[in-house]
Amino acid sequence: MPKRLSEIDTIIFDLGEVIVDLDPQAVIEEFSRLTSGRGKDLRELIVGSPYLYRYETGQIDDAQFVDEINQLFDSQISLSDFEYAWNLMIKGISSGRLELMQKLMETHRVLILSNTNAMHERYFDSMVISLAGKPMKDFSHTAYYSHLIGYRKPNADIYEFIIEDQGFDPKRSLFLDDKIENIEAARGVGINAEQVQFPDQIFEILIHD
Repeated sequence: MPKRLSEIDTIIFDLGEVIVDLDPQAVIEEFSRLTSGRGKDLRELIVGSPYLYRYETGQIDDAQFVDEINQLFDSQISLSDFEYAWNLMIKGISSGRLELMQKLMETHRVLILSNTNAMHERYFDSMVISLAGKPMKDFSHTAYYSHLIGYRKPNADIYEFIIEDQGFDPKRSLFLDDKIENIEAARGVGINAEQVQFPDQIFEILIHD
């Protein structure tokens, strides 16, 4: 539902499908090509394995992640080919959403809370720098990326961590994310949360007084 900005002090943005447009099918198609068809099951195999969790919580680096996925698919994808395919996930970033975040920083505490990884961070930062002259994190007061803080949504500890780190009142905060499990987890620790079902919906949710 729409949220009056006067009712909140802190706005927390997820990135994927909230600020950043994603294209998971493009990733699957490229990995399928690189693995002679085995990559068509990429989503199920990676999501159901511990590799992505370890990568997105900073427990393993780029090379280790690629090695483990190569073992999973019995393939020999180079690091550069893997990174190209992996980054096809990031389809684009709207300047209008970035401008909204920048404007909100004048009146509210703006945070980013994203399950992400080093490859994706480098890639979306390069896109944002080309678009706006500065990296994504500069469109918030603090950016919390899972691979840098060691926590990952929807575990409760990631929300508890940012509340303690920032010292904000969860009742006067709003978290925007596309995944219902992340929304429910945030609500479980007292954060107001709304599911974003398409990226430009944030303009409808965040209503100025």
